[in-house]
Amino acid sequence: MNIMSYAMDNAGASLLENNENNAYSIPTWEDLRRVYDAKWLEEKEKFHNQLKENFRALVSQYKSGQQEIFELSEGTYTKHYEQAFRELFADTGYQATVGATEKLGTGNKRCKKLYVTLPPCHN
Repeated sequence: MNIMSYAMDNAGASLLENNENNAYSIPTWEDLRRVYDAKWLEEKEKFHNQLKENFRALVSQYKSGQQEIFELSEGTYTKHYEQAFRELFADTGYQATVGATEKLGTGNKRCKKLYVTLPPCHN
């Protein structure tokens, strides 16, 4: 779903609707910013849910020490996702860490691994 179809679905009066003269009008900067912010909050919630699920999987296996919790593809919003990761694991005991950029395969794809540190597990 692109950002403008999101605006049509969730912002009540669509930012894309034509006015009565069948001409598109540019939304205000503030209206557009609100749509973008709402979209980011939706994406952030999905990301947090994925991190929580991955965390639960690690804990259910009684993992300890530094563990990879997610592999983040490099993109336009990478910094936002890194910040969201650090927000979720704000407890300093988890030592939320963003790994160095790594090249994936032979293409131009790059990623960063996200790590948390889990306490020792004495079986």
